[in-house]
Amino acid sequence: MSTAEQSYPTIECAELVREEAYRKTATDRGRWIVGLLWLGAACSVTGMAFFLASSWDSNEYLAAVRRGVSGLPYSPLFMIPTLKVARLLPIWLVIALFGVSYLSGWLVQLWVGMQCATVEERRILRYVAPIIAFFSGLLISDIIVSGNLAYILYGMMLGTASLGWKRGHWNWFYVAVLAAACVKVHLLTVLAIPLLCGRRQWMRGATVGGVGLALYAAQCRIFPQLFDAYLDSLKHMSRNRSDFGCGPAGNLARILQSFGIPHAMPCAVFYACYAIAMFVLLLWLARLYHEQRISFESWAPVMLVGVVLLNPRIQPYDVAAISLPMAILAWRSLREDGQSARRPVLIGSAIVLLVLNVLVELNEDWVTVLPDAWKYLEMCLLLGVFAFGVRGLLREAGVAWASRTETCVADSVGC
Repeated sequence: MSTAEQSYPTIECAELVREEAYRKTATDRGRWIVGLLWLGAACSVTGMAFFLASSWDSNEYLAAVRRGVSGLPYSPLFMIPTLKVARLLPIWLVIALFGVSYLSGWLVQLWVGMQCATVEERRILRYVAPIIAFFSGLLISDIIVSGNLAYILYGMMLGTASLGWKRGHWNWFYVAVLAAACVKVHLLTVLAIPLLCGRRQWMRGATVGGVGLALYAAQCRIFPQLFDAYLDSLKHMSRNRSDFGCGPAGNLARILQSFGIPHAMPCAVFYACYAIAMFVLLLWLARLYHEQRISFESWAPVMLVGVVLLNPRIQPYDVAAISLPMAILAWRSLREDGQSARRPVLIGSAIVLLVLNVLVELNEDWVTVLPDAWKYLEMCLLLGVFAFGVRGLLREAGVAWASRTETCVADSVGC
Protein backbone atom coordinates (compact mmCIF):
# COMPACT_ATOMS: atom_id res chain seq x y z
CA MET A 1 0.00 0.00 0.00
CA SER A 2 1.39 3.40 -1.00
CA THR A 3 1.91 6.31 1.41
CA ALA A 4 -0.88 8.28 -0.28
CA GLU A 5 -3.32 5.37 0.17
CA GLN A 6 -2.37 5.05 3.82
CA SER A 7 -3.12 8.76 4.39
CA TYR A 8 -6.75 8.50 3.21
CA PRO A 9 -8.12 7.02 6.48
CA THR A 10 -6.22 9.66 8.45
CA ILE A 11 -7.77 12.46 6.40
CA GLU A 12 -11.26 10.96 6.75
CA CYS A 13 -10.84 10.59 10.51
CA ALA A 14 -9.70 14.20 10.79
CA GLU A 15 -12.76 15.35 8.84
CA LEU A 16 -15.04 13.29 11.09
CA VAL A 17 -13.42 14.77 14.20
CA ARG A 18 -13.86 18.30 12.85
CA GLU A 19 -17.50 17.59 11.95
CA GLU A 20 -18.20 16.17 15.39
CA ALA A 21 -16.53 19.17 17.04
CA TYR A 22 -18.66 21.52 14.90
CA ARG A 23 -21.85 19.71 15.89
CA LYS A 24 -20.93 19.86 19.56
CA THR A 25 -20.16 23.57 19.30
CA ALA A 26 -23.48 24.22 17.52
CA THR A 27 -25.33 22.20 20.17
CA ASP A 28 -23.67 24.10 23.01
CA ARG A 29 -24.40 27.41 21.30
CA GLY A 30 -28.04 26.40 20.85
CA ARG A 31 -28.36 25.53 24.53
CA TRP A 32 -26.93 28.87 25.53
CA ILE A 33 -29.36 30.71 23.27
CA VAL A 34 -32.32 28.72 24.58
CA GLY A 35 -31.21 29.37 28.16
CA LEU A 36 -30.95 33.10 27.49
CA LEU A 37 -34.40 33.12 25.89
CA TRP A 38 -35.91 31.40 28.93
CA LEU A 39 -34.13 33.82 31.25
CA GLY A 40 -35.41 36.77 29.22
CA ALA A 41 -38.96 35.39 29.22
CA ALA A 42 -38.87 34.84 32.99
CA CYS A 43 -37.59 38.36 33.61
CA SER A 44 -40.18 39.85 31.26
CA VAL A 45 -43.09 38.00 32.87
CA THR A 46 -41.86 38.97 36.34
CA GLY A 47 -41.55 42.60 35.27
CA MET A 48 -45.04 42.59 33.76
CA ALA A 49 -46.46 41.11 36.95
CA PHE A 50 -44.85 43.76 39.15
CA PHE A 51 -45.01 46.92 37.04
CA LEU A 52 -48.06 46.54 34.79
CA ALA A 53 -51.77 46.19 35.53
CA SER A 54 -51.80 42.40 35.71
CA SER A 55 -53.02 39.45 37.77
CA TRP A 56 -56.60 40.68 37.41
CA ASP A 57 -58.08 37.17 37.69
CA SER A 58 -55.82 35.99 40.52
CA ASN A 59 -56.59 39.21 42.42
CA GLU A 60 -60.28 38.31 42.26
CA TYR A 61 -59.49 34.84 43.59
CA LEU A 62 -57.54 36.35 46.48
CA ALA A 63 -60.40 38.75 47.23
CA ALA A 64 -62.82 35.81 47.20
CA VAL A 65 -60.71 34.03 49.83
CA ARG A 66 -61.15 37.08 52.04
CA ARG A 67 -64.77 38.05 51.40
CA GLY A 68 -66.59 34.88 50.31
CA VAL A 69 -68.15 33.16 47.31
CA SER A 70 -70.46 35.84 45.93
CA GLY A 71 -69.47 37.83 42.89
CA LEU A 72 -67.05 35.36 41.31
CA PRO A 73 -68.09 33.76 37.99
CA TYR A 74 -67.37 30.19 39.06
CA SER A 75 -69.85 27.59 40.21
CA PRO A 76 -70.56 27.05 43.94
CA LEU A 77 -69.62 23.39 43.53
CA PHE A 78 -66.03 24.52 43.03
CA MET A 79 -65.93 27.72 45.08
CA ILE A 80 -67.33 26.44 48.40
CA PRO A 81 -64.87 23.56 49.05
CA THR A 82 -61.94 25.48 47.56
CA LEU A 83 -62.47 28.53 49.75
CA LYS A 84 -62.93 26.39 52.85
CA VAL A 85 -59.59 24.70 52.24
CA ALA A 86 -57.88 28.00 51.38
CA ARG A 87 -59.04 29.62 54.60
CA LEU A 88 -57.46 26.84 56.63
CA LEU A 89 -54.01 27.74 55.26
CA PRO A 90 -51.82 30.82 55.72
CA ILE A 91 -52.34 33.32 52.91
CA TRP A 92 -48.68 33.13 51.86
CA LEU A 93 -48.97 29.37 51.44
CA VAL A 94 -52.14 29.75 49.36
CA ILE A 95 -50.35 32.22 47.07
CA ALA A 96 -47.29 29.97 46.82
CA LEU A 97 -49.34 26.87 45.97
CA PHE A 98 -51.31 28.77 43.37
CA GLY A 99 -48.14 30.18 41.80
CA VAL A 100 -46.47 26.76 41.58
CA SER A 101 -49.63 25.20 40.11
CA TYR A 102 -49.99 28.03 37.61
CA LEU A 103 -46.39 27.77 36.40
CA SER A 104 -46.61 23.97 36.26
CA GLY A 105 -49.80 24.12 34.22
CA TRP A 106 -48.21 26.43 31.66
CA LEU A 107 -45.06 24.30 31.39
CA VAL A 108 -47.18 21.17 30.89
CA GLN A 109 -49.02 22.94 28.06
CA LEU A 110 -45.69 23.64 26.38
CA TRP A 111 -44.51 20.08 26.92
CA VAL A 112 -47.66 18.63 25.37
CA GLY A 113 -47.31 21.04 22.44
CA MET A 114 -43.80 19.72 21.88
CA GLN A 115 -45.19 16.17 21.61
CA CYS A 116 -47.12 17.30 18.52
CA ALA A 117 -43.90 18.10 16.63
CA THR A 118 -41.38 15.94 14.81
CA VAL A 119 -37.78 15.64 16.00
CA GLU A 120 -36.61 18.21 13.45
CA GLU A 121 -39.38 20.64 14.38
CA ARG A 122 -38.51 20.39 18.08
CA ARG A 123 -35.06 21.78 17.33
CA ILE A 124 -36.76 24.93 16.07
CA LEU A 125 -39.56 24.98 18.65
CA ARG A 126 -37.11 25.06 21.55
CA TYR A 127 -36.37 28.64 20.50
CA VAL A 128 -40.08 29.42 20.09
CA ALA A 129 -41.31 27.93 23.40
CA PRO A 130 -39.99 30.70 25.70
CA ILE A 131 -41.40 33.41 23.42
CA ILE A 132 -44.81 31.79 22.97
CA ALA A 133 -45.81 33.07 26.42
CA PHE A 134 -46.25 36.51 24.86
CA PHE A 135 -47.99 35.24 21.69
CA SER A 136 -50.95 33.24 22.93
CA GLY A 137 -52.73 32.03 19.82
CA LEU A 138 -50.03 33.77 17.69
CA LEU A 139 -51.22 37.20 18.87
CA ILE A 140 -49.38 39.52 21.24
CA SER A 141 -51.07 39.27 24.63
CA ASP A 142 -50.34 39.68 28.32
CA ILE A 143 -52.77 36.92 29.28
CA ILE A 144 -49.90 34.94 30.84
CA VAL A 145 -49.93 37.34 33.82
CA SER A 146 -53.72 37.22 34.29
CA GLY A 147 -53.53 34.34 36.73
CA ASN A 148 -56.62 32.67 35.28
CA LEU A 149 -57.37 29.15 36.49
CA ALA A 150 -57.54 27.94 32.89
CA TYR A 151 -53.75 27.60 32.80
CA ILE A 152 -53.96 25.08 35.65
CA LEU A 153 -57.00 23.31 34.21
CA TYR A 154 -55.55 22.90 30.73
CA GLY A 155 -52.28 21.71 32.23
CA MET A 156 -54.22 18.98 34.07
CA MET A 157 -56.31 17.97 31.05
CA LEU A 158 -53.59 18.04 28.39
CA GLY A 159 -51.03 16.39 30.65
CA THR A 160 -53.35 13.46 31.40
CA ALA A 161 -54.49 13.35 27.76
CA SER A 162 -50.88 12.66 26.73
CA LEU A 163 -51.00 9.55 28.95
CA GLY A 164 -54.08 8.51 27.03
CA TRP A 165 -52.77 8.83 23.50
CA LYS A 166 -49.34 7.42 24.40
CA ARG A 167 -50.30 4.49 26.65
CA GLY A 168 -54.06 4.17 26.20
CA HIS A 169 -54.72 5.08 29.87
CA TRP A 170 -57.58 7.59 29.93
CA ASN A 171 -58.83 7.30 33.54
CA TRP A 172 -56.82 10.24 34.87
CA PHE A 173 -57.90 12.34 31.90
CA TYR A 174 -61.57 11.79 32.69
CA VAL A 175 -60.95 12.72 36.33
CA ALA A 176 -59.15 15.90 35.23
CA VAL A 177 -61.94 16.90 32.83
CA LEU A 178 -64.62 16.28 35.44
CA ALA A 179 -62.71 18.43 37.94
CA ALA A 180 -62.22 21.16 35.31
CA ALA A 181 -65.93 21.08 34.42
CA CYS A 182 -66.77 21.86 38.04
CA VAL A 183 -64.93 25.16 37.46
CA LYS A 184 -65.87 25.86 33.82
CA VAL A 185 -68.62 23.58 32.57
CA HIS A 186 -67.93 24.34 28.90
CA LEU A 187 -64.59 22.52 29.22
CA LEU A 188 -66.58 19.29 28.85
CA THR A 189 -65.98 19.76 25.12
CA VAL A 190 -62.40 18.57 25.76
CA LEU A 191 -63.92 15.08 26.15
CA ALA A 192 -63.67 14.92 22.36
CA ILE A 193 -59.92 14.14 22.66
CA PRO A 194 -60.24 10.42 23.58
CA LEU A 195 -62.98 10.01 20.97
CA LEU A 196 -60.58 11.33 18.33
CA CYS A 197 -57.37 9.67 19.54
CA GLY A 198 -58.38 6.60 21.51
CA ARG A 199 -60.44 3.53 20.76
CA ARG A 200 -63.75 2.42 22.28
CA GLN A 201 -64.08 5.54 24.42
CA TRP A 202 -67.60 6.56 23.45
CA MET A 203 -69.39 5.03 26.43
CA ARG A 204 -66.89 6.34 28.99
CA GLY A 205 -66.83 9.79 27.40
CA ALA A 206 -70.63 10.00 27.32
CA THR A 207 -70.80 8.86 30.96
CA VAL A 208 -68.32 11.47 32.17
CA GLY A 209 -70.07 14.15 30.11
CA GLY A 210 -73.43 13.18 31.59
CA VAL A 211 -72.03 13.24 35.13
CA GLY A 212 -70.50 16.67 34.53
CA LEU A 213 -73.78 18.10 33.26
CA ALA A 214 -75.70 16.47 36.10
CA LEU A 215 -73.37 18.02 38.70
CA TYR A 216 -73.79 21.41 37.06
CA ALA A 217 -77.59 21.13 37.00
CA ALA A 218 -77.77 19.80 40.57
CA GLN A 219 -76.31 23.03 41.95
CA CYS A 220 -79.57 24.88 41.44
CA ARG A 221 -81.09 22.47 44.00
CA ILE A 222 -78.16 22.20 46.40
CA PHE A 223 -77.04 25.85 46.39
CA PRO A 224 -80.03 27.77 44.96
CA GLN A 225 -79.03 31.28 46.09
CA LEU A 226 -75.34 30.93 45.30
CA PHE A 227 -76.12 29.35 41.94
CA ASP A 228 -78.44 32.24 41.05
CA ALA A 229 -75.68 34.69 42.00
CA TYR A 230 -73.27 32.76 39.81
CA LEU A 231 -75.64 32.91 36.83
CA ASP A 232 -76.20 36.63 37.42
CA SER A 233 -72.46 37.26 37.29
CA LEU A 234 -72.28 35.43 33.96
CA LYS A 235 -75.17 37.49 32.58
CA HIS A 236 -73.48 40.67 33.79
CA MET A 237 -70.28 39.73 31.94
CA SER A 238 -72.12 39.07 28.69
CA ARG A 239 -74.47 42.07 28.93
CA ASN A 240 -72.16 44.82 30.15
CA ARG A 241 -68.71 43.65 29.07
CA SER A 242 -69.64 41.78 25.86
CA ASP A 243 -67.42 39.00 27.17
CA PHE A 244 -68.39 36.39 24.60
CA GLY A 245 -64.89 35.24 23.72
CA CYS A 246 -63.22 35.08 20.32
CA GLY A 247 -64.90 32.03 18.81
CA PRO A 248 -67.36 32.09 15.89
CA ALA A 249 -70.44 31.95 18.14
CA GLY A 250 -69.01 34.56 20.49
CA ASN A 251 -68.23 37.01 17.71
CA LEU A 252 -71.70 36.51 16.25
CA ALA A 253 -73.20 37.31 19.67
CA ARG A 254 -71.05 40.45 19.89
CA ILE A 255 -72.20 41.65 16.46
CA LEU A 256 -75.88 40.99 17.20
CA GLN A 257 -75.62 42.75 20.56
CA SER A 258 -74.03 45.80 18.93
CA PHE A 259 -77.13 46.11 16.71
CA GLY A 260 -79.49 45.58 19.62
CA ILE A 261 -80.67 42.20 18.29
CA PRO A 262 -81.41 39.39 20.78
CA HIS A 263 -78.50 37.00 20.46
CA ALA A 264 -79.15 34.07 22.81
CA MET A 265 -81.28 31.85 20.56
CA PRO A 266 -79.62 32.66 17.18
CA CYS A 267 -76.16 32.06 18.67
CA ALA A 268 -77.25 28.81 20.30
CA VAL A 269 -78.59 27.51 16.97
CA PHE A 270 -75.51 28.73 15.11
CA TYR A 271 -73.18 27.11 17.62
CA ALA A 272 -75.05 23.80 17.48
CA CYS A 273 -74.85 23.65 13.68
CA TYR A 274 -71.25 24.80 13.59
CA ALA A 275 -70.07 22.46 16.39
CA ILE A 276 -71.81 19.42 14.88
CA ALA A 277 -70.22 20.10 11.49
CA MET A 278 -66.80 20.59 13.11
CA PHE A 279 -67.11 17.40 15.16
CA VAL A 280 -68.18 15.34 12.15
CA LEU A 281 -65.18 16.65 10.22
CA LEU A 282 -62.86 15.76 13.12
CA LEU A 283 -64.33 12.24 13.31
CA TRP A 284 -63.74 11.75 9.60
CA LEU A 285 -60.15 12.92 9.93
CA ALA A 286 -59.72 10.65 12.97
CA ARG A 287 -60.45 7.67 10.73
CA LEU A 288 -57.40 8.57 8.67
CA TYR A 289 -55.34 8.49 11.86
CA HIS A 290 -56.76 5.16 13.04
CA GLU A 291 -56.16 3.69 9.57
CA GLN A 292 -52.52 4.86 9.91
CA ARG A 293 -52.77 7.01 6.81
CA ILE A 294 -51.53 10.02 8.79
CA SER A 295 -48.98 10.14 11.60
CA PHE A 296 -49.71 11.17 15.17
CA GLU A 297 -47.44 14.23 14.83
CA SER A 298 -49.57 15.36 11.87
CA TRP A 299 -52.90 14.61 13.52
CA ALA A 300 -52.31 15.89 17.06
CA PRO A 301 -51.99 19.67 16.41
CA VAL A 302 -54.97 19.70 14.05
CA MET A 303 -57.02 17.69 16.55
CA LEU A 304 -56.17 20.04 19.46
CA VAL A 305 -57.04 23.17 17.49
CA GLY A 306 -60.30 21.56 16.39
CA VAL A 307 -61.19 20.60 19.97
CA VAL A 308 -60.66 24.18 21.16
CA LEU A 309 -62.87 25.38 18.30
CA LEU A 310 -65.64 23.19 19.75
CA ASN A 311 -65.61 25.38 22.87
CA PRO A 312 -68.70 27.64 22.84
CA ARG A 313 -66.84 30.48 24.61
CA ILE A 314 -63.21 30.64 23.47
CA GLN A 315 -61.15 32.97 25.62
CA PRO A 316 -57.48 34.01 25.21
CA TYR A 317 -56.38 31.48 27.82
CA ASP A 318 -58.15 28.71 25.86
CA VAL A 319 -56.17 29.64 22.78
CA ALA A 320 -52.99 29.98 24.85
CA ALA A 321 -53.16 26.24 25.57
CA ILE A 322 -52.71 25.46 21.85
CA SER A 323 -50.23 28.19 20.93
CA LEU A 324 -47.45 25.73 20.10
CA PRO A 325 -49.72 23.43 18.01
CA MET A 326 -50.86 26.51 16.08
CA ALA A 327 -47.24 27.57 15.55
CA ILE A 328 -46.43 24.06 14.30
CA LEU A 329 -49.26 24.14 11.75
CA ALA A 330 -48.27 27.64 10.58
CA TRP A 331 -44.63 26.57 10.18
CA ARG A 332 -45.59 23.46 8.22
CA SER A 333 -47.77 25.49 5.91
CA LEU A 334 -44.95 27.95 5.20
CA ARG A 335 -42.46 25.11 4.71
CA GLU A 336 -44.71 23.13 2.36
CA ASP A 337 -45.57 26.18 0.27
CA GLY A 338 -42.02 27.53 0.36
CA GLN A 339 -41.35 26.72 -3.28
CA SER A 340 -44.81 27.47 -4.61
CA ALA A 341 -46.33 30.57 -6.11
CA ARG A 342 -48.21 31.16 -2.86
CA ARG A 343 -45.03 31.99 -0.94
CA PRO A 344 -45.27 35.79 -1.49
CA VAL A 345 -48.90 35.70 -0.33
CA LEU A 346 -47.99 33.78 2.82
CA ILE A 347 -45.06 36.05 3.63
CA GLY A 348 -47.23 39.11 3.00
CA SER A 349 -49.92 37.68 5.29
CA ALA A 350 -47.33 37.11 8.01
CA ILE A 351 -46.16 40.74 7.72
CA VAL A 352 -49.74 42.01 7.89
CA LEU A 353 -50.32 39.83 10.96
CA LEU A 354 -47.23 41.28 12.63
CA VAL A 355 -48.38 44.85 11.93
CA LEU A 356 -51.86 44.08 13.29
CA ASN A 357 -50.24 42.57 16.37
CA VAL A 358 -48.35 45.77 17.04
CA LEU A 359 -51.43 47.97 16.47
CA VAL A 360 -53.61 45.82 18.72
CA GLU A 361 -50.96 45.86 21.45
CA LEU A 362 -50.69 49.66 21.27
CA ASN A 363 -54.44 50.14 21.42
CA GLU A 364 -56.99 47.32 21.48
CA ASP A 365 -59.75 49.57 20.13
CA TRP A 366 -57.76 51.19 17.32
CA VAL A 367 -60.51 50.22 14.85
CA THR A 368 -63.36 52.41 16.05
CA VAL A 369 -65.91 50.83 13.71
CA LEU A 370 -65.03 47.35 15.00
CA PRO A 371 -64.42 47.27 18.76
CA ASP A 372 -62.50 44.26 20.06
CA ALA A 373 -60.93 43.82 16.64
CA TRP A 374 -58.35 41.38 17.98
CA LYS A 375 -61.11 38.89 18.81
CA TYR A 376 -62.14 38.71 15.17
CA LEU A 377 -58.49 38.44 14.18
CA GLU A 378 -57.99 35.57 16.63
CA MET A 379 -61.01 33.77 15.22
CA CYS A 380 -59.64 34.11 11.68
CA LEU A 381 -56.27 32.82 12.86
CA LEU A 382 -57.85 29.78 14.52
CA LEU A 383 -59.97 28.91 11.49
CA GLY A 384 -57.16 29.64 9.03
CA VAL A 385 -54.55 27.57 10.87
CA PHE A 386 -57.06 24.72 11.25
CA ALA A 387 -57.84 24.84 7.51
CA PHE A 388 -54.12 24.70 6.66
CA GLY A 389 -53.75 21.74 9.01
CA VAL A 390 -56.66 19.87 7.42
CA ARG A 391 -55.17 20.47 3.97
CA GLY A 392 -51.87 19.02 5.18
CA LEU A 393 -53.61 15.92 6.55
CA LEU A 394 -55.47 15.31 3.30
CA ARG A 395 -52.25 15.72 1.35
CA GLU A 396 -50.40 13.28 3.59
CA ALA A 397 -53.24 10.76 3.50
CA GLY A 398 -53.39 11.00 -0.29
CA VAL A 399 -49.67 10.35 -0.63
CA ALA A 400 -49.80 7.50 1.89
CA TRP A 401 -52.77 5.93 0.10
CA ALA A 402 -51.07 6.26 -3.28
CA SER A 403 -47.85 4.62 -2.03
CA ARG A 404 -49.85 1.83 -0.37
CA THR A 405 -51.76 1.20 -3.60
CA GLU A 406 -48.53 1.02 -5.61
CA THR A 407 -47.09 -1.46 -3.08
CA CYS A 408 -50.19 -3.67 -3.29
CA VAL A 409 -50.08 -3.62 -7.10
CA ALA A 410 -46.39 -4.51 -7.08
CA ASP A 411 -46.99 -7.38 -4.67
CA SER A 412 -49.85 -8.74 -6.76
CA VAL A 413 -47.73 -8.58 -9.93
CA GLY A 414 -44.88 -10.33 -8.13
CA CYS A 415 -47.15 -13.14 -7.08
